Amino acid sequence: MTNDAVPTERRDGGRTVRLIFSYDGDEVTLVSQQVVDMRPSGPSSGDPRTPGHYVEVRSAAGDLLAGAPAANAFVGSAEVFPENPDEPIVRVDVERPRGAFTVLVPAPQASAQVALVRVQAPSGPDAAGAAGAAPAPAAPVVLATFPLDGVG
Repeated sequence: MTNDAVPTERRDGGRTVRLIFSYDGDEVTLVSQQVVDMRPSGPSSGDPRTPGHYVEVRSAAGDLLAGAPAANAFVGSAEVFPENPDEPIVRVDVERPRGAFTVLVPAPQASAQVALVRVQAPSGPDAAGAAGAAPAPAAPVVLATFPLDGVG
């Protein structure tokens, strides 16, 4: 039997922090942050060319220290359960997405803040790049930045 728990303090002097965010449309709030005995979510940093949402752990100066993908952030649809149990559950798009999501991030000693980042696929005529050229890079957008309390 394997134990996936890790010590509260890692070899690099950092910790793992559970961050719970809530969102209502474009408004994001950091609801909770807690040091936990668990492994961080996914890789320590995302591929900056891959569209999606990421949580970046940064120093007080704003330098990127670590990060993790925010896999279920900003879901734009909802499950609708039918009145008749013989009918399937369906997903429908919602006009104003709202909900919550959790991300486990590594927090090295120099950690001071987290940034919630959306990496958008490039669009427009330059998105594909010229014939034989590499496509334009994805465009990261910082949605919100929050201080980390006592985790470094």
